[in-house]
Amino acid sequence: MHNQATYYPPDLEKIADKIKKLFSLSQSPNESEALAAFSKAQELLTRHNLSMADLVDFTPQEVEEQIISESQRSSSWKGILLNAVSKANYCLLFNRKTRHGIQQIVLGRPVNTHSARMQFEYLVQAVDRLAKQLDGDRTFRNAFKLGAAHRLYTRILEGIEKQKREGMAGSENSAAVSAIVMRSLYEKLDAELRAYSEKLNLTTRSQRATCRSEDGFIAGQSAGDRVSLNKQVGQQNQRYLP
Repeated sequence: MHNQATYYPPDLEKIADKIKKLFSLSQSPNESEALAAFSKAQELLTRHNLSMADLVDFTPQEVEEQIISESQRSSSWKGILLNAVSKANYCLLFNRKTRHGIQQIVLGRPVNTHSARMQFEYLVQAVDRLAKQLDGDRTFRNAFKLGAAHRLYTRILEGIEKQKREGMAGSENSAAVSAIVMRSLYEKLDAELRAYSEKLNLTTRSQRATCRSEDGFIAGQSAGDRVSLNKQVGQQNQRYLP
């Protein structure tokens, strides 16, 4: 369930035309020219948060409100994780009170809210699985989950700052993306989300949690270092030329 608002990227047709021309140049028999064109096309796709499908369909992109959960009482450790993956996927997290309880809602472009949901579910399953392997009581396990969530939050934010500082390294399927492009992308989409949230009078609040087992919290932090983030967080939302 979600609400949508239309977002109109500036000069989308011009941007798409330029990327298409660069993609054509990337088929050049001149290896140097082909690589340069491919890299530039990749940079433009990432800068404008576009996919190849967007270049065919000029339907305006939308900003989406996707409800992740609704309950009488929100889970602190899950809220911390959801806040982190929202940031990593160019989304904004906020809560809305209803007569049925508290809704946790992720705001962003559909492709990004979908990615944030998938990565959130992966991390929740990973932390739950590790907690079930423990011998401690309920208090210890709750503190463990909280500690793991805090550590994962820190690691995810460190990864975002590293992208802004160093850019994204290339691979066999994608060209490298410069730091200035990554900073521009985060700033652009953050401004877009803030403008939308102000229009709807939304407010965000920091998640507060009480820890009743220091040993459990420390054990959770240690476990949070062992959960893989390489393929799950901040990867699927990037667009690459096929």
